[in-house]
Amino acid sequence: MKIENTIAKTKLGTLFVVMISAVTLLFMASPASVFAQESEAASAESTSREPIAIINEIRTLLSQANNQYAGGDFVGAEQTVQTAYLDHYEFLEGPLAALNPELMEATELLIREDLVSAIQERAPATEIQNLINTINTNLDQAEVLFQQ
Repeated sequence: MKIENTIAKTKLGTLFVVMISAVTLLFMASPASVFAQESEAASAESTSREPIAIINEIRTLLSQANNQYAGGDFVGAEQTVQTAYLDHYEFLEGPLAALNPELMEATELLIREDLVSAIQERAPATEIQNLINTINTNLDQAEVLFQQ
C-alpha cells in the first residue's frame, strides 16, 4: 500500500510539472508576445530595406495591378494593390514622412483609399491608369528625396 501511494504521488507530481510546463509555454506564446515578435521583425525589415528598392517594388506591383484590372481580374488587382501598400509602402512611410510628410500622406491616401476604392467600384480602366500615374509621379518625387 505504501508503494502504491508513493507511485500515485510520483504520477501526480509528474502531471503537475507537465501542466505547469504547458501553461508556461502557452503564456510564452501568447498573442501579445507573438505580435511583439512580429513587430520586431517588421521593424528590423523596415530598417534593412532600401527606400529606392521599396519604391521599385511598389511600381512593379502597381503595373501588375493595372494589367490585372485591364484583364478583368478585379479581385487580383485589389489584392496586388493591398500588397503594394501593406508589404511595401508601409515600410516607406516613416522615412518618407521624415523628408516630406505631405508627400507621404498624399501617396498613402492615393494607394490605400483612392486606388482601392476605384478598383472596388469598377471604375473605368483609364481612371485606374490615371491614379497609378499620379502615384508613380509621387514615387518619383520620393525617389529624388531619398537620393539627396
